[in-house]
Amino acid sequence: LALGAYASDDGGDIQQLRDLLEPIVSLSAQFEQHMVDANGVELQHSNGLFQVAKPNSLRWIVEQPMPQQVISDGNSLWVYDPDLEQVMVQPFTGDIQSAPGMLFSGDLQALDSAYMVEQLSAGSFLLTAEQGTSLFSSVQIDFDNLLPTSIALTDNLGQVTRISFSELEYNPPLGADLFV
Repeated sequence: LALGAYASDDGGDIQQLRDLLEPIVSLSAQFEQHMVDANGVELQHSNGLFQVAKPNSLRWIVEQPMPQQVISDGNSLWVYDPDLEQVMVQPFTGDIQSAPGMLFSGDLQALDSAYMVEQLSAGSFLLTAEQGTSLFSSVQIDFDNLLPTSIALTDNLGQVTRISFSELEYNPPLGADLFV
């Protein structure tokens, strides 16, 4: 089935996704995240703040249930765990750059090599990872009136992480100091 979708895609689906992603310079939204196992049993629920800015800047601030901050300026990635009073720092690598959340702030040309894109319906896209290029077997991104509303990530074990956005701000001014 996936081969059939790939064979029939004339590049239109990926271009339609690019047309939605390209105008995004920055995003800021509240998020609610639910992770369920392959049987649909909820494993985790969290919420917080999601911010991205081109090029490759990310803030993922988990407020509940356990506070955590994941921040990147495109060169370094910081993961701060206030409960442990610990910060881990690592270089911003290709693995991180191919993370689904980075689609909103990263290199859109990488879509061709990282994902096979299929438009499921108006504003809904399924990205199937090319072998070995992602931690996730598929990603579904949904838009409403040109704004991203949700993203669902399916890993190789069948676990699904659904992230819904609310209070979304499209292209707000976000200072570089937020991403350090």
